[in-house]
Amino acid sequence: MMLVAACGPATGSSRMASGERVRATPTPKAPNSVWVLSPVGLNVHTAPSEGAPRVEVAAQDAQLTVSGRDQVGSQVWLRITDQDSNAQGWILDESDLVSSRSLSLHVQAPAGWSILFPSNWSLAAGNPCTFTAPPHDPDGISMLVQTATDPTQLLQLPLHPGRQLRQISPVLVYGTTTYLTIYALNSGGYEFDVEVQFPKTNVAYLFDFRQGSRPQPDPAFFEDLLSTVIVPGES
Repeated sequence: MMLVAACGPATGSSRMASGERVRATPTPKAPNSVWVLSPVGLNVHTAPSEGAPRVEVAAQDAQLTVSGRDQVGSQVWLRITDQDSNAQGWILDESDLVSSRSLSLHVQAPAGWSILFPSNWSLAAGNPCTFTAPPHDPDGISMLVQTATDPTQLLQLPLHPGRQLRQISPVLVYGTTTYLTIYALNSGGYEFDVEVQFPKTNVAYLFDFRQGSRPQPDPAFFEDLLSTVIVPGES
């Protein structure tokens, strides 16, 4: 993965050439904390500008305490303190960089792959490794990660009875392009599935996310979690 993409604005973000400062009215309230999603970390600047000197690169999974918010052109910036290093500065507030939901890092032994998951979810390590949401969680019911030496050894999809709705592409998982399939489940809710075989290690991965019933499927949170995946031997 490229450091520029992970530590800067998302692709397609617009910028005002003049650097004119525009404040929203009313200004949305900043979250109390955010957690770093990017596997390569996040640039912390001395001022709300990509051109400002860099204080540090906040590590993935770092909890950053938010004390202020500023909008510069189309960019939203947060004033933060890194709880690990006590460094203070400004970060871009973009959904592919940080999350306001409390997250924890799971590193799977001995395989070494890792992913962030909601801190209030339960974890059962193994192959497959499963993550389960508490009752009435708004974002999902469960997540599963399975690895295999051959894609044909992965679990048959969908994991729960249902019908395919559509596919979303491209989807990037640790620099490898794949696609996401959405299923409507017979029991209600939705299942999102991503299969990918990484080119250097040739290990196949299945990422499965089950979402509770809602008017329309929303894979955005699952895609945020996929963006946090690290696969050893693939960098």
